[in-house]
Order: sequence, then C-alpha cells, then structure tokens
Amino acid sequence: MLDRLQADLRASMLAKDSARTGVLRMALAAYKNEAIAKGLGPQGRLGEAESITVFKRLVKSREDSVEQYAKAGYTDRAASEQAEIAILKPYLPAMLEGNELEAAVRQAIATTGATSKKDLGLVMKTLQTSAGGAFDGKTASQLIGSLLN
Repeated sequence: MLDRLQADLRASMLAKDSARTGVLRMALAAYKNEAIAKGLGPQGRLGEAESITVFKRLVKSREDSVEQYAKAGYTDRAASEQAEIAILKPYLPAMLEGNELEAAVRQAIATTGATSKKDLGLVMKTLQTSAGGAFDGKTASQLIGSLLN
C-alpha cells in the first residue's frame, strides 16, 4: 500500500494536480503517523489490515464532514470533501454490502454461536477477522443486532 501511495503521489506531483497531491500527502502523513504509533518508525510498513484501517478512518472523517457541511448549508465545502473521498476510496478494498454482508454476518454468528445482542462484540471481532475490515462497521452492527433479537 505504501509503495502505491508514494507512486501515486509522485505521479500527481508530476501532473501538477495540486488537489490530488494535497490529499495524497495528507494520506501519506496519516500512514506514517500510524506506523510511528505502532512503533515501526516513519519508514515502517503497516500490514494490509492496518493500512486499510488508516484509509477507512480518513474516508469516514470526510463523510462526517460532508454531512455536517450539508446540514449547515456549506455546499462548496461538502463538495470539496466529496472530492477528497473520491481520491481516497480507490485505496480501500471492495466493501461487503447487501447480501454479501448478510452472509458474512450470518457465518460469523454461526461460528461464534452467538444468541443475543450481548454477543455483538464477539461477532464483530469474528467478522473483522474473516472479512478483513471490508465492511461498514455501523451497518454490520445494525445487521447483527437485528439478527440477534
């Protein structure tokens, strides 16, 4: 992931695409900050799951900002955040949605033997392990809750 991010940043700089360059620099900084936080140093390489977590956090932050800007009537700022999301999304794996997510949740429930909502954390942990973070946590949590009535 780090190599791809650095190559894309170089290409963006050569193309003089300032908007894309800014977003990719910010993403690279977030990646390096996470590596430092994990004790790997600024040149350290995160695992695939950790890299995905960094990008999911960046996208989630911008999605929250879009929502807040839209509520406040700042459509230009919301559009700017949407543009940043479009630049960051290709670094995320295809997300499980709909029937695929439901099948993965049902499998996690069967694996853990969960029977009530108090087992939500255990099911989420199993789902995280099996799906590798390729799902929206909020949606998965709601689905698990509805299946574990």
